Amino acid sequence: MTASEMVQHIGKRLGIPELCLNELGLCRIRLNDSIVIDFEEDDTKNWLHVFAALTDDAASLSRDTLLKLFRAHYLFNDTGHSSFGLDAGDRLCLFMRAPTSEMAEELWVEMFEAFFSTYLEWKEKLSGWATEYPLPGDELPDLPPSTFIRV
Repeated sequence: MTASEMVQHIGKRLGIPELCLNELGLCRIRLNDSIVIDFEEDDTKNWLHVFAALTDDAASLSRDTLLKLFRAHYLFNDTGHSSFGLDAGDRLCLFMRAPTSEMAEELWVEMFEAFFSTYLEWKEKLSGWATEYPLPGDELPDLPPSTFIRV
């Protein structure tokens, strides 16, 4: 699959059949004010990067929270094989990359669902308020009507 096909496949699953990468290889899904997921094709076109901000300012996180994040990151516990990192704006983000060559649709969907579930779980843990979204291992729920923004 190409990166474009991968994004289009997720769009169809989310009920957004027109979802696609723009001419720069970028795409953003905004499900509501707090759930925003970005896709970016790398320059080699061999990888599709998926990332989503968990917090607006990593500096505001407590030492205990940072230790939990580092432990999860280092041991891949509760990360869905994704990684934590900072973006250019010092926001704590969850990152995943998927190879575009020889990627089966079912595997890609499983990877994205694991990323999405992990994102929701950590967003809940970091925000301190409960959500109705699933934890890793649960099926991806029917999502509310959404919008997407081409970046």
